[in-house]
Amino acid sequence: MNFRTFITNLINSLLDGSFERVRIITQMNIAFKGYFTSGEFSRLCKVSVSQGCSEYAHEMSSLWFRSGFKISIENDFGLKESEINELSLYITSNESFIRQLMAMGFDTLVIKGKTTGMCKNYALKKYANLNQYFIK
Repeated sequence: MNFRTFITNLINSLLDGSFERVRIITQMNIAFKGYFTSGEFSRLCKVSVSQGCSEYAHEMSSLWFRSGFKISIENDFGLKESEINELSLYITSNESFIRQLMAMGFDTLVIKGKTTGMCKNYALKKYANLNQYFIK
């Protein structure tokens, strides 16, 4: 872990009051690195906290500037929109994981190419399937 990552993790844990966000981001980064090095996924991705979309806020959202769950595609040369869609489908199809992210204060999934600037935002509450729990 480099110094910048250490400081970022420390700030995240101090602002959130726990290491839960740091832990899930670290686990995701290890998994993405493993998928890339094994050849299962052709893109190297890194997860971090980013600014979320205020329109996607829900009752458990953190402050808007810390409510985005960002997946940055590091080797984005020749990145296609279909690859972003495929990655987003992998994340959004897991309702349990989406609910965990929401419980940690995230409201926006951000998938972005590191250098191309190609970016898509997704409202997590749209994929959590919580309609059955609301009183109509």
